[in-house]
Amino acid sequence: MMQLFLLLFTIVGFYPCIIYSQPQYDEDATFYMTVSNNSLQEKRTNYDVSALAPGYNVVGESINTKSGFEIPLSIRSGSRDSFGKTIKELVVQVDYETEDRLHVKISDKDQKQVPVPDSPLGLTRPKPDGPHDNPNYRFSYSNEPFSFQVIRVSDDVVLFDTTDYPLVFEDQYLELTTKVPEDANIYGFGETPLQSFRRNNKRNITTVFARDAACPFNENIYGAHPMATEIRDGKAHGMLLLTAHGLDIFNVQGRITFKTIGGVFEFYFFIPKDNKPNSVVHAFTELVGKPMMISHWFLGFQHCRWGYNDIMDVEEVVQKYRKHGIPLEVNWVDIDYMDTFRDFTFDPIHFPEERMKKMSDSLHENKQRMVLMVDAGKAYSSDYGPFIRGEELDVFMKNPDGSYFVGEVWPGYTVFPDWFHPNASLYWDYEIASFMSRLELDGLWIDMDEPSSFCLGSCGSGKMDVLPPSFEPWTLPQKQQDLMHAYEEKALNELAKTLNPKETRNLLYPKYVINNKGGNLSEKTAAMISYHYGDIPHYDLHNIYGHAECSTTRNAMLKYKPNERPFIISRSTFSGSGHYAGHWAGDNWSYWEYLRASIIELFNIQMFGISYSGSDICGFNGNTTEELCTRWMQLGAFYPFARNHNVKNTISQEPYQWESTAEASRKALNVRYTLLPYLYTLFEESHRLGTGVWRPLVFEYPEVHSYLINDEQILIGTDILLTPVVTENAISVRGQFPTGHTWYDWYTYKPISSSSSSNDNDPTEEWITLDAPLTHIPVHIRGGAILPLKDPKMVVQDTYATPYTLLIALDDKRIAEGRLYIDDGHSVEQPRISDILFKMDEDQQILRVDGTFDYPQAEKLETIKIIGSHASWTRAIYDDGEELELDTISKNGKGDVIILENANIDLTNGPFTIKFQ
Repeated sequence: MMQLFLLLFTIVGFYPCIIYSQPQYDEDATFYMTVSNNSLQEKRTNYDVSALAPGYNVVGESINTKSGFEIPLSIRSGSRDSFGKTIKELVVQVDYETEDRLHVKISDKDQKQVPVPDSPLGLTRPKPDGPHDNPNYRFSYSNEPFSFQVIRVSDDVVLFDTTDYPLVFEDQYLELTTKVPEDANIYGFGETPLQSFRRNNKRNITTVFARDAACPFNENIYGAHPMATEIRDGKAHGMLLLTAHGLDIFNVQGRITFKTIGGVFEFYFFIPKDNKPNSVVHAFTELVGKPMMISHWFLGFQHCRWGYNDIMDVEEVVQKYRKHGIPLEVNWVDIDYMDTFRDFTFDPIHFPEERMKKMSDSLHENKQRMVLMVDAGKAYSSDYGPFIRGEELDVFMKNPDGSYFVGEVWPGYTVFPDWFHPNASLYWDYEIASFMSRLELDGLWIDMDEPSSFCLGSCGSGKMDVLPPSFEPWTLPQKQQDLMHAYEEKALNELAKTLNPKETRNLLYPKYVINNKGGNLSEKTAAMISYHYGDIPHYDLHNIYGHAECSTTRNAMLKYKPNERPFIISRSTFSGSGHYAGHWAGDNWSYWEYLRASIIELFNIQMFGISYSGSDICGFNGNTTEELCTRWMQLGAFYPFARNHNVKNTISQEPYQWESTAEASRKALNVRYTLLPYLYTLFEESHRLGTGVWRPLVFEYPEVHSYLINDEQILIGTDILLTPVVTENAISVRGQFPTGHTWYDWYTYKPISSSSSSNDNDPTEEWITLDAPLTHIPVHIRGGAILPLKDPKMVVQDTYATPYTLLIALDDKRIAEGRLYIDDGHSVEQPRISDILFKMDEDQQILRVDGTFDYPQAEKLETIKIIGSHASWTRAIYDDGEELELDTISKNGKGDVIILENANIDLTNGPFTIKFQ
């Protein structure tokens, strides 16, 4: 009967029309997505610790190792096997790796548990030559039962403390708890959309399990980042639990509890000497990999939509951006371009390859770029080249019986590359190079790489060249979905009977059920009993599948163009993915709550080491409004990765659709493009040091108590402060301005000075109300900064071709400094660069310009503007004695703007000074 039912729907077919359930408010005022699956595991979330677990004792002496020591543990007597099989003998490995990084790994003595692979597909572990002699931390432990503490040396504060809490270590359940202050300031753990950057520390759960879900608040979505920063009394430290397994992280008043469903406990602790949050991120990225270095053009504004009917629609969008004077650097095409949604193909009617190539050529002629999507799944079809070639190399994931694991994605039944197979690189190198060369593509967009699958289990087994009942099964009547799901679940359970008898774990239904809002672990992804190379179940590698694809794709693109910085945007990420790719925050919604939440999401993503990141501007799902899109374009114009993107069957939201949106977009993007040298310098700093480009105020000023909860203002680097409007019908907005600096309005140069409380033990900053009419976003410059600027044009290349301007914003001491990094803007290898430092001292009447000046094609320094000056200078004298005239313009009655124009200073010759008189 079921076969007849499936055959009927295969013949009849369904018109692909996606239907998303609208978010609803629950009693906790958070969104959730309705799910059309009647077999989701339901459980009462257990916030408690396993109080009856016996724990472990230290047995014998510790053993010195190259970079620390090892501690042998043995299980104590008592209750065991709570959610799995107790592992009786453990080893605690302690490594004093660097001054600010401690490694603590608790693993099974027999090494049967699966850790994150020690490779670029997981994380390549450091190999210290010895223990660090003078670290910022101290590790101590107790013997019976075993517990440990991580202590900051400078003030003897215990940062991580498992005392009085059980250690549980079973094959499918691990539990560890640390004490924290009752009102702990925790940031991070994800990926999950949040309504507050500071985590709820009273009763909160974060589930880390990569999942295709349209950004419901407080639920697990695409990425896996069990990393966090804590700020305690103005001092910061961080932690990472390195695992590819699903886990729950409980923030309960006074403690954090980690509960994972496999692997090992591999912790890294980050305790910087200066106690700064940015230094925590620096230490974290020193371990997982510094963020990738971008090219100039990555900073341009970008546009995409799923649902353009044909290539003429896309070409019209490009033309209308130009017509309305709105910069457009990169044109994207969603899966619409594909022939029946197959990767590396072109729809012969609506997006024929020759027309796509013509559009790519036209974009390049206009100094613009083109990016296309690539999904993880490959069509299970005998006439499809990427499947045929992958089959020859045996690179697809397998079922336990040795057959291909066949799920369902956009093209129908699909197989999935196994990035851990030794032939995966050979396969992917060819597919990527051959595809990109056909259109001279500039970058790739990796989607559906959790991996996502529309059915349960290997629903396409034995169905090569067969169409599924529906290409979008969630659009079928609920009763039919339920029948299909029951059939798939039965087949999956039968397939599980073919597992190797040596596999004693319950991979499909582990006894401990993490709070995965998708339900059973195999729902909407690869089955947990599908296999990777080396007979490793997907259960053990799920959270790093997308990360491994990022690594493999970057390597393939570098082989295609060895000296061109790869442009990759991925949906699923892991600790270290920022070294390979950027990230967008996924399928968000056109609601004000998501506009505000995008700030929090980006703060977290930046902290996770992915500097090139952004959120879909104006919202992906649902219909935006003129006001919402206008405010979102203002904020999104400053996202590190700035792209407008929405779903099909919704209203158009290109910024030229409404005049107010167009005007706001032109104004905000004018600021962005003017700041390009500053932004590019920030990205070089991020690539070199690991710090984020977007930063919350508390990461720069952790001692200010009120900044702990300020998640609506954004620091871009240290010198630009955004105060966006994120609420409906507002024409003003409140902001805080750190004391010790004068802050200047970007548009008028008018200064703002803030005051703080007199309580040194609990410093706070006052809130100042700013005018913010619909087409205006408040932007302020920190006094004490020197910003390198350009004259904004419609594309990045033309903007960069203009001479430099220096904007010198003096602080209260009448000094300022800044930095400018210059290279060719795209090459991996840079034989000659310039790294220029500017220092201005009004009292000494001098601008000193130092550093390296080796880049031979640097544009001239044409203009210098000094704001906040009280001097009455009339001329400037360059190093060689050349005199230059100054103009003085009164802007606001509180200090003049001194302008040096037509300076024509060569930035290939230095150091030099400019003396003002």
